[in-house]
Amino acid sequence: MRVCLIPLRIEVRNPSANLRRFQQRLREASPRQPDLVCLPECAFTGYLYDEKDFQRFAEPIPGQTTSAVSALAKEHQCYICFGMLEKAPEGVYSSAVLIAKTGEIVSIHRKIYEQPPFVNGGEVKTVETELGRLSTLLCGDLFEDEVRAKLDKRLDALILPLARSFDGRSPDLERWLREERQAYADEVKKTGATGLIVNLLENPSEPEASFGGAMIVDPNGEILAESTHGTDEMLIYDLVPIAPDAAS
Repeated sequence: MRVCLIPLRIEVRNPSANLRRFQQRLREASPRQPDLVCLPECAFTGYLYDEKDFQRFAEPIPGQTTSAVSALAKEHQCYICFGMLEKAPEGVYSSAVLIAKTGEIVSIHRKIYEQPPFVNGGEVKTVETELGRLSTLLCGDLFEDEVRAKLDKRLDALILPLARSFDGRSPDLERWLREERQAYADEVKKTGATGLIVNLLENPSEPEASFGGAMIVDPNGEILAESTHGTDEMLIYDLVPIAPDAAS
C-alpha cells in the first residue's frame, strides 16, 4: 500500500482553517494516489487539555468533523486516519478515527495512556482491510508495555498519530536526534509491526508547540523513511510487508 503521512501545520483552536489546510495538502498528494493518509493527534484543533477548550472544540463521533473527512475519503478514494477530541457522555477522549475510502468509520481508538481531564480508553482494535491488518495507538500509548501487549501480532501497519512537543525550545533537531528518534524506532520494534509515525506541527510561538515531522519504521526497528523534523513535509512511501527478524 502507498501511505502518505502529513504532519499537518495548524493554527491552534482554528479547526475550520486547519481542515481547509488539510484539503489543500490532500489535493497535493492526490496525483500520487495514496491508499492510506495519516494525520496527527488532535489534527484540527491542536492538543488541548483545558475544560473550556473541551467544551468548545470536542465533538461526538460521528459528527461534523468526521462527516467532512468522510467526504474527502470518498472524493480521493483513500483511507484517512486522524486524531481529534472526542466528546462522549463520560467525558473527553483523545481519539483517532480511521475512515475507509467508502466514507465509513471503520475504527475509533481512544487513547489509553492519558492524563486528566481526559478520560482513558481501554481497547486496541484491529481492522481487516483490503490494505491489510491495521491498528492505531496514540502518542504515549506506544511506550506502555500493557498497551503494546493488546496489539494483534499479525499487523501489517500500526498507525501512530502524535502531538509531541519539547519543553523549552520546540522544534529542536539536536534533541530529536540525540534523545527521541531512536527511542521511537526501538518502541516500534517491540510491536513487531511497521509503524507509521506522524506528528502535529504547531507555531513555535505556542507554548509546548508540537514539532512536526514523520517517520516510517519497519518491524525490526529500521527507519525506512522520514521527513524533516520541525516541518510539515509530506512523507509518501510504498509499503511492502517486512517480517520481523526471527532472532529479534
